[in-house]
Amino acid sequence: MHFLVPWMLFGALSAGIPVALHLLRKSKPTVVRWAPMEFLRKSLKETSKKIRLRDLILLLLRMTILILAALALARPSTLSLFGSGPIDAVILIDNSQSMATLEGQTSRLDMALTSAKQLLGNLPTGSKARIISLTDHTVELSYNNSNESDAIASALLQIKPTDRSSNFYQGFANAIDLLKTSSFSQRKIFFFSDMQRPGWQNESSSFKTLVQNMPSSISIHMIRHGSDVDSNIQIMDFQPTAGIILANQRQTWGLTVRNRGIKPATGIKTTLGLGSDFETAESAVIEKLDAGEERSITIDLLIPEDGHQIVKAVAGNDRFSRDNQKEKIVLARKKLQVLIVGAKSEIDANRDNTFFLYHALRSGSSDSSNSGIEVKVATGRGATPDTLDETDIVFMVDPMLAGSDSVSDGFMEKLETWVSMGNTLVYFAGSNYAAVSDSNIKNADKFLPPANPTPNLTPTTIATENFPPVGWFNRFRSAPLNLINQSEFRKRVTFDTSKDYQTAALGYFSDNQPLAEMKQLRAGFITLLPWVPDLSYSDLPLRPSFVPFIQTLLSRILDTLNEAKNPSISREISLRLQPQDLIGGEKYKWVSPTGMALAASMEKSVDEVVFRGEFLTPDAGIWKLETTPPSNSKTNTKNLIAVQASNEEGAELNPLQESEIDEILGKNVSHQNNTGEASITGSTGELTNLLLYLLLLFFVFEMFFAWWCGQPL
Repeated sequence: MHFLVPWMLFGALSAGIPVALHLLRKSKPTVVRWAPMEFLRKSLKETSKKIRLRDLILLLLRMTILILAALALARPSTLSLFGSGPIDAVILIDNSQSMATLEGQTSRLDMALTSAKQLLGNLPTGSKARIISLTDHTVELSYNNSNESDAIASALLQIKPTDRSSNFYQGFANAIDLLKTSSFSQRKIFFFSDMQRPGWQNESSSFKTLVQNMPSSISIHMIRHGSDVDSNIQIMDFQPTAGIILANQRQTWGLTVRNRGIKPATGIKTTLGLGSDFETAESAVIEKLDAGEERSITIDLLIPEDGHQIVKAVAGNDRFSRDNQKEKIVLARKKLQVLIVGAKSEIDANRDNTFFLYHALRSGSSDSSNSGIEVKVATGRGATPDTLDETDIVFMVDPMLAGSDSVSDGFMEKLETWVSMGNTLVYFAGSNYAAVSDSNIKNADKFLPPANPTPNLTPTTIATENFPPVGWFNRFRSAPLNLINQSEFRKRVTFDTSKDYQTAALGYFSDNQPLAEMKQLRAGFITLLPWVPDLSYSDLPLRPSFVPFIQTLLSRILDTLNEAKNPSISREISLRLQPQDLIGGEKYKWVSPTGMALAASMEKSVDEVVFRGEFLTPDAGIWKLETTPPSNSKTNTKNLIAVQASNEEGAELNPLQESEIDEILGKNVSHQNNTGEASITGSTGELTNLLLYLLLLFFVFEMFFAWWCGQPL
């Protein structure tokens, strides 16, 4: 057994006080001979035995009370985190997004930092500590003697809340590596966290192997912070229902809200507006959202000016507020300019192969001035380089790449530059696409992958079950749009997507071949479809699902163009500007939503300037590129990006159970809970509470026994 405050054991000496009082109260009797007393002597002998027994019991009770009080003040423990002698400690502190959850008026991270400071201050003399913060990556902050309180406080002050997700495996792996070479006989890992489930399960298969191979002299101690969260409202996503964001037009936006808690939430106010004028934003109220329920609502929004704009959505107010809001930078256009370059249909010489695509794009608009899309159609020879200057998206529907009516070399040369500057090319590839590697087509094979010149003639269909469960094509997983899988594709081409042409599939055929693929070309994107929207390739253009498919594809493409301005927090940030958009100055810095400044590197070329942030972004929200020293010019939205946090970190804010953690580790480790302001003293298994209960019991018993004996203190 160990005592946290051993010097308090000297208080046990106070047990001699009742003995002294007992002896002092015993006075030597005066002998007086009196004849009648002889008749009482026999009775007195019997009575005195009972009195001595009562006094002895009372004496023992009072001595026990004082001994119990001394033991309680000494705080005995069945298990010590420190043991005896100095230790080498690695302090792991979780500063992932969920640690911002409030426990009363204090965040879980603040509680963890306070507890860690107390623990470090109580380390035995001669101990050493290394402090590591961890989210989905680790940062070693210091190597300090634990008695240097200023150094400890300085190291802990470096740990700030982040919006990053959690992954605890690498932190434990680094801690074990640090302790393997330690010369200390006591080596311990202390982990301060809310023990989020995703943090353990991301590498759950590797944890057990890591701990099993750990030296037996290393022990692990978990200090848990946080209590159960009833409801947690999240903004999952928001976008215009039409897919196209138009300036100076009132549009309907869809917002997806989810309750990731364990109890229903009521009266959820959801607001959507411009970040520059959020006070005038419009709202809608969700009366009730059950636990685990996700719901989409619509709110109208007017963006008065074209260009990049900040749109902000907020839903509800709960203990974990960091995922209650989301900001995006979107591009609003006065009109979407679309160019379709095609050829003659293989099945009908009197019709172009652009016929069905043209009408699918035009089905959501009209010829009025309020039309959202303006579609132009050109043959291969009619597509001149100048037409790209006033075009937002190019659709190439298997145009002629060789011959008298082929696309010009000048158009293909400019097309590569046009895409790389932040635009999108959608290429429906057919039998003419085989000429993409023809030496007469300059630059085409540099940004377009080669294809098998012989189309695949094996009939196939679309596999709607392979559409992602969330995302733009999710709508084709349910009726009536799931009938798209009844469409038959008679032939299609096969791309050579080698490592130089890495693409991401947007959907699949029933034989698991890509239905559509997207590849990035610097700031722009190329979407490749190995089929042609013409009856010679498929009957899909005649089916009701064709128009929704093309419109959804268009929405997906437009949303992808915004992704460059809305990067995930998991990757390094970058911003591409044209030379005329520079904000002046030679030195630049990134400024986070919290005002933290980080270095920005700059790469110049003839047609663009790329600014990078070669660091892992800690905060979600609007990041700003500024000059050093700051420029007096007004901040332009071109110099902003909106970093997006993952919604998974707030998926389950209730900590993993101790038994579940032990199962993941394959070992029973020490656990300690801190759901409030309790002090972390470096010990578990304290017996103080038990001693206090016994002390109260003996005190009450002594009080009544003394009253019965007529000898109260």
